[in-house]
Amino acid sequence: MTRSREPGESRIAGGLALLLLCTANFLDAMDVSTIGVALPRIQADLGIGATTLQWAVSAYVLGYGGFLILGGKVADRFGHRRVFLLSLFLFGVASIAGALADGAATLVVARLVKGIAAAFTAPAALALLMSVVHEEKARARALGVFISTGGAGFILGMLVGGLVTTVSWRLTMVIGAPFAFLTLLLAPLALPKDHGTTVARRAFDYLGALTITLALLLLVGGVSNASAAGWADVWTWGTLALAAAMLVAFVAVEARHPEPMVPLAMFRNAQFTRALIVAFLFQGAYMGFQFVVTLYYQDVLQWSAFETGASLAICGVFVLTLAPRFAVLAQRVGPARVIAGGVALQGASYALWVLARGALDPLVVIGAVQLLFGLGYAMAFPAVQVAALADVREGSAGLASAMLFSSFQIGNGVILAVTAAIFGTARTLHADPYDASVLFSAILCGVVAVFTLLGRSPGTGRSTASTEAALQHG
Repeated sequence: MTRSREPGESRIAGGLALLLLCTANFLDAMDVSTIGVALPRIQADLGIGATTLQWAVSAYVLGYGGFLILGGKVADRFGHRRVFLLSLFLFGVASIAGALADGAATLVVARLVKGIAAAFTAPAALALLMSVVHEEKARARALGVFISTGGAGFILGMLVGGLVTTVSWRLTMVIGAPFAFLTLLLAPLALPKDHGTTVARRAFDYLGALTITLALLLLVGGVSNASAAGWADVWTWGTLALAAAMLVAFVAVEARHPEPMVPLAMFRNAQFTRALIVAFLFQGAYMGFQFVVTLYYQDVLQWSAFETGASLAICGVFVLTLAPRFAVLAQRVGPARVIAGGVALQGASYALWVLARGALDPLVVIGAVQLLFGLGYAMAFPAVQVAALADVREGSAGLASAMLFSSFQIGNGVILAVTAAIFGTARTLHADPYDASVLFSAILCGVVAVFTLLGRSPGTGRSTASTEAALQHG
């Protein structure tokens, strides 16, 4: 006869489960930022250019964003614990492979596999958390902790990445592996076993995930090649043509599949579609800015990786402390004005960096820039979630929030590629690569702010419930 757990044992198991799931969420978020401050060391060690270097970031976020929705569906079909454990194991193996990379190709493939693994780990972890914690108030607290670990992972990733890069950039690749494998060892003690599922096998849209990810990878590849060989090069326009063909194929697959990964009807909601575009652009603008200034501080000013990571992490304090308040403000006054104000502040911070660089002490510049940016991002990030979910039906909130966070990740990869291309070609046009690249981010933010205001609607819809759904899937 199976012995039931005592209340004390249940609390211990529940606490351990929350710790393990939050660890996985922390690792997924940390891996986006940890590598950023290590890029100059990777560039020097592997002897690769800036346009190739950006793939170390782009491959991860494109794999993550491209497979995130499918990852949730696969977890529902095959079992949350099973998918969580297998994908976390793959995450750890890919981490080791990245640390052993002897060239750009090996590194990029390892990063892509790692991003895809994270795309399956994240939704499975969230579903497991919901099954472990049942009481309403306890679940709300657990969700808050789970979400906070994602933000903390991204912020601390810059600090940890900078610290370990002083020893070797390869440690940034592998630092999460021991925690991933330790989580795998402890998981059977706390995570509930999988039971039968009711999701039909025909619900799997593997072809949709494959075509959209290939389209994005080809797009980034074409843009990257253009900076090195020019837009007339056969590899440039050939790759871009293939990217367009894959995108058309993706739309065709989604239109015909009985259970599409991304139902095209979702895009009939104008406010939701607008929010996806805003998320794609303003998040990508930040990733491009971070990429350029990381190279500047280490290659030009000779800052250490840790100093660079610490300077870029200042904004995280604003995001963690102020974002919930701006979410409430967006619900009350409407998200468009909050988004526009926040993105405008981000654009102003980028412009300030260009204007003040060389004229003021670097510490003064980075402090002022991070204050402006941190406030702006704390405004825009939660307000975009409110805007995206305001007019979405309750039954579609989970899918909509997954699509939103896919847009964030995909924007990271695509806009970063464009920024790197500008950086790589600026000197041929007799322009400063740092100024040109960061000005691009500033201009992009200005466009996003205007675009948001032009499309704003007077109502907020069901923003409160939808924002909660978005946070749960973020």
